[in-house]
Amino acid sequence: MKLLSILLLIIFCYCFVNIVYGIKQVHISLGTDETEMIVTWIKPNKHYYHSRFNASVYYGKSKTSLNQTVKAKSKYFKDGKTRYTTFRALMTKLKPGTKYYYRIKLDSKKSSLFKFKTMKNDENFLPRFAIYGDLGYRNAKSMPYLKKDVHKNLIDVIFHIGDFAYDLNSKNGRIGHKFMKLIEPIASKVPYMTCPGNHERHDNFSHYDSRFSMIGDRSQPIHSDPINKRLNNHFHSMTIGPATIILFSTEYYYYTKYGWQQIEHQYRWLEQELKLANENRQKHPWIIVMGHRPFYCVKVVDRSCDNQTMERKEIRQGIRMYEKGERQYGLEDLFFKYGVDIQFYGHEHFYARFFPIYKRKMYNGTKSNNPYDHPGAPIHITTGSAGSVKSHPVFHQSDDWVTKYLADYGYTRLMFEDKFRIRLQQISVDQNGKAMDEIEIIKSSSKPNWMHG
Repeated sequence: MKLLSILLLIIFCYCFVNIVYGIKQVHISLGTDETEMIVTWIKPNKHYYHSRFNASVYYGKSKTSLNQTVKAKSKYFKDGKTRYTTFRALMTKLKPGTKYYYRIKLDSKKSSLFKFKTMKNDENFLPRFAIYGDLGYRNAKSMPYLKKDVHKNLIDVIFHIGDFAYDLNSKNGRIGHKFMKLIEPIASKVPYMTCPGNHERHDNFSHYDSRFSMIGDRSQPIHSDPINKRLNNHFHSMTIGPATIILFSTEYYYYTKYGWQQIEHQYRWLEQELKLANENRQKHPWIIVMGHRPFYCVKVVDRSCDNQTMERKEIRQGIRMYEKGERQYGLEDLFFKYGVDIQFYGHEHFYARFFPIYKRKMYNGTKSNNPYDHPGAPIHITTGSAGSVKSHPVFHQSDDWVTKYLADYGYTRLMFEDKFRIRLQQISVDQNGKAMDEIEIIKSSSKPNWMHG
């Protein structure tokens, strides 16, 4: 009798784990607007692919009433011995500013119950972001503190600006699988928005593209297209509260073996999005851009950095297309022209806060002792210390552009205090979650100071 009880318990546990916990690597990302959310998850394939999956997401406002359903689209991925299927489902008809519950069903398996809250769509919404680059699987120092922030509802959106897992393709994708499981407790609850870094370069960024789901046509949505055709994980934009957020790829400028045309294509898209952002600036006064490699480098010995002028000329001034002619498609002038307020980057494994800077010259605000009180140029923040596998690099101290430097592991919080005030904090893991840097960025009109002539 005792043996039978043990056997039944083993069978029950096996079935419970297989059915309830058989679906992993779940994460969400923003849809076209506040009424949509994308759910993405991965199913590793050991041997072969079949297209007869029955995959759906059930969701609703109550734990006990998941009364809306959407079928997921699947896409098989293969690179050498790496094989898996990516599932994507677009939840629609969501009410802004509302808590939802969701569960995934894949054939006979069911996921655990997840929850998220949609973005508000009113002008008084003051969102809170976590921003970081360079988070690995083996040294994910910031994860316990990010989990606490998400659990306490202190974060509305997470922005991971390049370099994932180290690397997503490593060990035939197994490191990628482990990383996606690692971030599931935060990425299944708040939108996890991304752009690529240099560590995603393998096989033309295909492992990165296959794991994330960023809508690429928010400004001109083509709702008739299936979700898989609407994605652009390299450059995309969104409006959240008082801000337009634009994520882009700095890596196009460094991996031209995959092609040159995407540099011009992204540049033209960026200009179009920045024009649109300025047209909508009364409602969304802030323009924030995010990429992986900073324009201005303070890391000693980096092959993409000119160690004499401490800049990345290809992205700041422009690249010589096909390695000849004049420099083209530089981004610093473009961002200054269209009044980008703040720029966030990773890549360098520390935190560096710059004075407002344009063309290697500082333009501090003059209204108070705070250099970010109506600054005269964009503000650059390097936040690449979330938890990489490499030690912190040596900091270049010969330039006075940087007013604050931290080698601590950590991440950046951005909080809108009102329509024209932003508070930034740098959270230190080494100091048990303490904010080791804090500034206030102030403006009094929709456009930044330098656009008023």
